[in-house]
Amino acid sequence: MVACERADLMPVTEEVIAKLAHRLIAAEQRCAPIEPIMSLYPDLTEADAYRVQMIVVATKVERGDKAIGRKVGATSQTIQQLLHIDEPIYGTLLESNRVANDETISLSRLIHPRIECEIAFVLGEDLVGPGIGVTDVLAATQAVMASLEINDPRTREWKIGSREAIADNGVAARFVLGEQRLPIADLDLPNTTVVLKKNGEEVGSATGAAVLGDPARAVAWLANKLAEHHQSLKTGEIVLPGSMTPIYPVGTGDRVEAEFDTLGSVSVHFV
Repeated sequence: MVACERADLMPVTEEVIAKLAHRLIAAEQRCAPIEPIMSLYPDLTEADAYRVQMIVVATKVERGDKAIGRKVGATSQTIQQLLHIDEPIYGTLLESNRVANDETISLSRLIHPRIECEIAFVLGEDLVGPGIGVTDVLAATQAVMASLEINDPRTREWKIGSREAIADNGVAARFVLGEQRLPIADLDLPNTTVVLKKNGEEVGSATGAAVLGDPARAVAWLANKLAEHHQSLKTGEIVLPGSMTPIYPVGTGDRVEAEFDTLGSVSVHFV
């Protein structure tokens, strides 16, 4: 390690925040993992990490990408314990992350991806915190859809803590939406079930209650958390509220499908 990069010699300045953002972007572009940023800057705070994320997203948008929604991560107690946190984290969904249903994803453009299934929300109204609750989310939701999310941290060997995950845009990589868009009015999201299959074999199953008891509660948390950063959820945005199942690694030739009892199915191939 270069001496000038040691955390005990360099405080977390604005220059450092920008440097970490560009380090993460370069790792993604090169498909080459980096050392955990906390090994360089162990005093990096949650606020610092979100500042890094904002620069990551802003840089990509400046280069021609488009922000189209948000994602919530670490909505299960197991993942929160792993990351040593007591609340979820969030990231931004970009147009470049979107993959059409039943299409292919090239593993040559990813580092060490894992997949999970979620109930995607499409907003019909703005959600501006603080004070947003589940009923507000349900009222603002235009439709829900089956979805798969592929996470791919740019840190080597999945050695991520909460600060790495936040700075790395919630380790967002790709997401896939199903074909059906259903109004939320007649759906019981906590009791909506999903079966996750890899190459035709079931690897996991769960209900919506696995996501903070109700996926809509995760969206409410997101709206209120964004308010702390003077941001909000916008009409037309897609929100992925967190995984119903554990996350699973994928490899060349794998086909992954999530079959929901009410939302239909969504699938993707890896080559």
